Amino acid sequence: MRQRNVFGQPGAHVQQPERQARIHRHGSMIFLGQILVLGSVPIFDLGQNRAPPLFVIISLSVAIATTWSLGYQRLTYTLAGISSVACGWTVFFRPVESGVRSAPLLIFLVVMLFCSYLCIRQAYKAGVASAQRIYCGVASFVMLGMVFAGIHCLVHACGLGEYRLPLEFEGIRNVRWVDFIWFSYATLTTAGYSDLVPVGSFSLTVSTFEGLCGILLPATLIARIASLPASK
Repeated sequence: MRQRNVFGQPGAHVQQPERQARIHRHGSMIFLGQILVLGSVPIFDLGQNRAPPLFVIISLSVAIATTWSLGYQRLTYTLAGISSVACGWTVFFRPVESGVRSAPLLIFLVVMLFCSYLCIRQAYKAGVASAQRIYCGVASFVMLGMVFAGIHCLVHACGLGEYRLPLEFEGIRNVRWVDFIWFSYATLTTAGYSDLVPVGSFSLTVSTFEGLCGILLPATLIARIASLPASK
């Protein structure tokens, strides 16, 4: 029997607060998932130029689990189908052309962008407990670093921009996939130290946008938390 609202009419939204409360408790799990992805980078770093397939699978799995935890079940199924294409492409297909090599990277970016957007939206939504808001905000910040790392890698792979190693490393090794991750977080956190130097308008523009996101996202999140009353 359907529950009724105070006017005696069927109210499907009566269960909404309970559902939202259940979703809001997943903030710590979302944050720990992103820390797991970032902490696994040194484990998979064996000097490869391309990201290992297992790391890609773990990253996409955490992103899909994050989408599910935020309550978007239908979108989770869609992203899972798209991610399976990217994972299968990465594992079973060894392309040579840069354009074909960039296809699974594009799929990876689409999934990660959707996930980071949903996490940011949850952090700024009204009625969310302060602790969960902070968890989702920090998780989205970590997620943005991984998204920009993929964008830098895509710009480099497509030849739209160039990322060079310092002079002492030239001729010793090539640019690796982990270099883009460390460069991304060094730029996002405005720390500034990295082994890569962006060269060209596209790579410099992406780096500029990432630096702005690293400043604006924490500032606006803090302002949002300060402007809302504390929720139980």
